[in-house]
Amino acid sequence: MSDDAERLLAGLTCRIAAQDADGRWAIGNWFSDPLMRPGRLNAGGEDRYKKQLQGYGHRWTFQWNGFPYVEDVAASLTASPVGVSGAVAHDAVDHFEIRLGDATLRLDGQRGLPQQESGVTR
Repeated sequence: MSDDAERLLAGLTCRIAAQDADGRWAIGNWFSDPLMRPGRLNAGGEDRYKKQLQGYGHRWTFQWNGFPYVEDVAASLTASPVGVSGAVAHDAVDHFEIRLGDATLRLDGQRGLPQQESGVTR
């Protein structure tokens, strides 16, 4: 695993309970929305626990069902001041990519509702 990929993956675990002070995004320990936003991800089913991380070297993919919204995860890794220094989010329409140096972390999760303001630039 490259050093930059290690920083991004460590960023996922370090922000497991992170929440934006302005209430734009939250991770909620990967199972609930502390912001209590309305939407499909608040209905708890067993599929919300499916998560998979795979990759090698500097390219990694994280896939999950349910909460948190993919925009929230991207914001937690890139928003000032809590984000990983130097990390940048790229919205690729069907997923997000977080880039840091030579590393890319692809985030494949469910999108928030259209009116959601996550703080991530599209």
